[in-house]
Amino acid sequence: MHKLASAFIGVCVLAALPVPAMSAPSGARVVFVPSNSNPPVPAGLKVTCLKGPDTLQSSATCPVVQYNGFTTWAYSYIDNRLSLALVTYDSTNKVVSNVEQKGVRYVWNEISSNPNQNVAIFGQSNAYVTVPWSQLGGP
Repeated sequence: MHKLASAFIGVCVLAALPVPAMSAPSGARVVFVPSNSNPPVPAGLKVTCLKGPDTLQSSATCPVVQYNGFTTWAYSYIDNRLSLALVTYDSTNKVVSNVEQKGVRYVWNEISSNPNQNVAIFGQSNAYVTVPWSQLGGP
């Protein structure tokens, strides 16, 4: 019984030791913002965020990527081509990058992967493109 009490006290002492703080992941994160909260949209583009992959019903929110102090919106083209414009803004809403991603339009969801360091951007009919974090602005 003495050994059991000693073991119990040892566990209690270990549990009371401070635990080092875990740092938050510093990767790209996806947040959903009001669809009308976008910065100025470059010419030829429009905000089109859908409620899901198989509907043309507009969503009240849009997924955007935040990475290294930059924010990237996935805009649709006014001519409705099967592409998205990934427009990255700095903290003053100045465009720092505008890249066309072919094969998907009308964004509805985005998922960031820390292990792969990329973002999957989903659009109409659940088509998607995968973009490395390094293409989303920043140093």
